[in-house]
Amino acid sequence: MSKVKQYYTDETEKNVDNVLKKYVVNEISFNDAKSKIMKLDNLNLVNIDEDNIDEVLILEKEDYYKKLNKEGKSQ
Repeated sequence: MSKVKQYYTDETEKNVDNVLKKYVVNEISFNDAKSKIMKLDNLNLVNIDEDNIDEVLILEKEDYYKKLNKEGKSQ
């Protein structure tokens, strides 16, 4: 992968992760997270599109709750 493509992939991942972090701790709603992510540039580099964004958000929240339960923290 070229350095430029890798740079934009990393930036997009970082931006998506920032939104997901706010979503999983309920700082923003599902619809707000979906809207913010879909407005980001270069989503094709991280394989997110309008067909799978719901799944991405749901799985991220499930993973967050699994991690909390594994650590013995309540939801």
